[in-house]
Amino acid sequence: MSKKIGECITRFSWTGVGWICGTLTLLLAGCLGVSLVYANGFDQRVIPGVTIAETPIGGMHRDELKDFLHSMNDRLVEAGASVQIDTNNGDTSFTLYPVIVTDGGSVDLFSIDVEKEVDALVHIGKRGDIFTRMHNIFKSKFNGYNTSLQYVSANKEKIDEVVDEFLVAYETPPKNAQILLSDSSSFAYDIEPEQIGYVYDRGDMTNHILEAWSKLQVPEPIVLSRETHVPEIVVKDLEPLQEQLQEVFDLGDMALTHTNPQTGKPQSWSIEKEQLADWVSTEMVDGGTVIVSLDREKVAAHVADIVAPDINITPLDAKFSMTEEGKVTQFQQSRPGVEVDVEQTTEALVQAFGQRSLHKEGIQNIITVITTQKEPQVSTGQSNDLGIKEIIGVGKSSYSGSPTNRIKNITNAVNKLNGILIPPGEEFSTIDFTKPYSEEGGYLSELVIKGDEIKPEIGGGLCQIGTTLFRMAMMSGMEITERRNHSLVVGYYNDARNGLPGTDATIYDPAPDFRFKNDTSHHVLIQAAMDTKNQDLVFTLWGAGDGRTATYSKPEVLQWIPHGETRIVETTKIAPGERECQHAFKGANTSFTYSRTLANGVVEDIVYESHYRPLPEICLVGIEEGENAEEEETLEPTGETELIEGVDPNNPFGGLEL
Repeated sequence: MSKKIGECITRFSWTGVGWICGTLTLLLAGCLGVSLVYANGFDQRVIPGVTIAETPIGGMHRDELKDFLHSMNDRLVEAGASVQIDTNNGDTSFTLYPVIVTDGGSVDLFSIDVEKEVDALVHIGKRGDIFTRMHNIFKSKFNGYNTSLQYVSANKEKIDEVVDEFLVAYETPPKNAQILLSDSSSFAYDIEPEQIGYVYDRGDMTNHILEAWSKLQVPEPIVLSRETHVPEIVVKDLEPLQEQLQEVFDLGDMALTHTNPQTGKPQSWSIEKEQLADWVSTEMVDGGTVIVSLDREKVAAHVADIVAPDINITPLDAKFSMTEEGKVTQFQQSRPGVEVDVEQTTEALVQAFGQRSLHKEGIQNIITVITTQKEPQVSTGQSNDLGIKEIIGVGKSSYSGSPTNRIKNITNAVNKLNGILIPPGEEFSTIDFTKPYSEEGGYLSELVIKGDEIKPEIGGGLCQIGTTLFRMAMMSGMEITERRNHSLVVGYYNDARNGLPGTDATIYDPAPDFRFKNDTSHHVLIQAAMDTKNQDLVFTLWGAGDGRTATYSKPEVLQWIPHGETRIVETTKIAPGERECQHAFKGANTSFTYSRTLANGVVEDIVYESHYRPLPEICLVGIEEGENAEEEETLEPTGETELIEGVDPNNPFGGLEL
C-alpha cells in the first residue's frame, strides 16, 4: 500500500515539475518573442529614452524626426545669436543671423544636415545582433540616453566677415610709429607717433554657437571683450634710423624684371626713389632691431595693378564643340598660363630694400618677379579621339526677370563652363570650374540684407548654374555625388513642368558644391548656352551612349509653411524714416525621385527630399542717432541658454495652418 502511494507521489511530483517548467518556458519564449517584436518595431524609429539635451525624441519615426529637426533648425535660424560689445559710449549689441539672403538664393552661416542627423539618431543602439539591440533598447528606455547633434557646421570665413563688418566701427588697430618721408632728395620727414589699439577678442564664438545648436538651444549672448594692443614700434625706436635715411636712398632706384617664357622677351619695371619714398615704412626684425622698410600693402598693390597685368597669361583648355549632326564648330589648342605670385614678389622686394638698412653684403636693386605656371585642365591630346558623338542629356532653367548684374554673372560662369571635358571616372565640381567669385574673376555684385544693413555681395545668381547642371546630370544618368537644395524657395529655380520647387541645387564657395561623377567609360563634354530670346539657361552633356536611361519626376510639395509677420529692424545706417525691405519667402517640404537604369540593367531610384525654411519680410527702418533700435521680441534671445519653447515633438509645426 505504502509503495503504491509513493509511486503516485513520485509521478505527481515529476508531472508538476514538468508542468511548471513547461509553463515557464512558454512564458520566457513569449516574453522573448514580444521583446523581439518590440525591438524590431524600432527599425525606423529612435529607440525610447533618447534625448537631445532636454528634448525627448525617443520613439519618433524617421519622417517625424526629420520634420521636427527642420522645424527646430528654422526656429534657431530665426532667433540668431546675440553678440554684445562694450564701447566708449556704453554697451551695444547686434544679432548674428545664421542665414544671409542674396539675390536668387541665400548663404547659410550655420546649418544642420538634417538627413545625416536623422540617420545617426535612428541608428543609436542598433549595432550588433538582435539581443544586443534589445538590451540597448531596454537600457535606454529605463535609464535614458542623452546625445547631441553631430552634423552642425559653420561657414567660419563668412561669419568672420559679417562680424568684422560690424566691429570695424568700434575697433582701432594699433599703429606703429612711422617715418613719413616727404622729400626723397632732401630727406625731409615727419614722425608719426604710435597709437594704442583697441581690438575685440572674437574668442571661441563660432564653437559657442555650434555647441548650442548641437543641443537645439538658442546660444547664450556672446560677450566680446575689448583688449588693449600696444604697438611694437614707438617713437624712440626711430631715432637711430634718422641718420640712415640718406644712406638707404643713396643706393639708388630699384627694378622688377621678368622674361616671358613663351616669347623669351625681357620685361622691366623701374621703381624710382620717389616711389620708394612713398612706400617707406618701419619694421621690427629678429632680435628687436627696427629698420627702414617698405609698406607691404602698397608694394603688393603696385605688383598686382602695374606688373601682374603685363605678365599674367590665362591657361587655355583644349576645347571643341559639336552640332547635333556631329559637326565640330569650335577647336582650341591647350596652352599653359603664367601667374605672378604677388605675395612672394612683394616679400622679395621688401627684403631686398631692408638689406640697405641692415648694411648687409649682396644688396640687390634688381628683383626677378616670381611667377607660377598654370597648367590647363584639358590638354590638346585629351581633346582628340574621345568618342564623343551624341547628346546624352540636357538641363534647363529660366533666368527671366533677372537684373542686369545677375545676368552678367550667369554669362561669365557660362563662358567658364562651355567646352569643359570630364574624363571617365572623374568627379566634376561646379565651384572648381566657376571660381574665383570676385571682380577679378569676372563677377559683379548684388545687394543683400545682412543684419541691419543692405550690402553688396559678389556673384549673385550663380545658383542658377548649379540648378541647371543638376538637371543636366540627372537627364544624362550621371552619378550625383553632392547636392544641397537652397534654404529658401526661389522662383528662378522652380521646375518648369509644374512651377514647384524641389529640383534646385545651391553652390557657395567653399561649400556647398554641386558635383557629379562621370561613371561612363568615355569622356563627356559640357556645352553651356544662354537662350536670350526665351531667357533660358541650357546645359548639354555630350558623350557616347552606353544604353543607360534616366529621368526625374516632377517635384511634389508635401507641405507649405507660412512665412509669418513682417520683421522690423531699426537701424541708423540708412536715413531716418527710410524703409528698405527684403520680400518674404514661404517655406516648403518637397520630394521628387531621380531614376536611372544603367547599361547592366541595374535600376536606381533616389528620392530627393528638400526642406525650405520660411522667412518673413524683413524691413530696415532708419532712425535718428541715439534712438533705441528696438527689434521685435522674436529676434533677440532672452539672455539665458534655453530650449526652443512651444515645440510639440509630435506636432513640430504647432498650431500653424499648413
